Amino acid sequence: MLSQYLQKLGFDEKDTSIYLSLAEMGIQPASVIARKCGLDRVTVYKHLKRLVDRGFIKVYVQRAVQCFGIESYDQLRTYLEERTETDRKLLSEFDTALSVLKSLCDAEALVPRLRIFEGESGIKAFFRDLLFEASEQKIRQVRMLTSNTFDERLGDRSLARYVREFYSDMRGHAIDLDVIEATGTLVPERLENVRAGSFDPDKFPASRGTTNIFLVGSAVYLACYRDTPIGLKIQHREMAQMFHFLFDMLEGRMSAVQ
Repeated sequence: MLSQYLQKLGFDEKDTSIYLSLAEMGIQPASVIARKCGLDRVTVYKHLKRLVDRGFIKVYVQRAVQCFGIESYDQLRTYLEERTETDRKLLSEFDTALSVLKSLCDAEALVPRLRIFEGESGIKAFFRDLLFEASEQKIRQVRMLTSNTFDERLGDRSLARYVREFYSDMRGHAIDLDVIEATGTLVPERLENVRAGSFDPDKFPASRGTTNIFLVGSAVYLACYRDTPIGLKIQHREMAQMFHFLFDMLEGRMSAVQ
């Protein structure tokens, strides 16, 4: 019962053994305590120091030998009373601490997390990351805005060069691609919706000034293809919401024209 009671006060097994040995034997040097508890001296000294620091035992010097003993058991009561007061104070400060803890998450959400992908290998990693993000967020539809002008199609690279495997994996994960295509001659002049299931990456360019925007839940992906393709991932809820609003407006405009 005493062992269990002391452990509830924060004593570990060795603290308890040492304290109960001192209660039984009185003031003793560390060597005697070590033999009584079946512990080595280094371990005993470490735990004796801990008990002294907490005020449960005192250091005595007898015949030039450092000894240890319990001065009064009242220190246990004092510890309990002080702990109760501390617990009450901590409880009174809990709401403030909780609001600060919550603000840490909110503060982090204010700062977008960015990742840059460069070069051909980087763009392929860009699409792998996009698929992983969709799977992580359990997204069933990725929204895409792509430019597809005549000027861009004069390049010698198609989007299939980068997305063929990605697009196949998307279908394997039952993730739809909702595509808005901005077409024209030199610059985008009109918007068209590419129906789900009819997107053919071989018909879309990845050269000159071709730009892709992908929306994956709370993540925004931007890709631009020139001599050195580059991709950017922006992880930010509020910014993603703005892009979702933009897509909704574009789809509304296309519906109105139709």
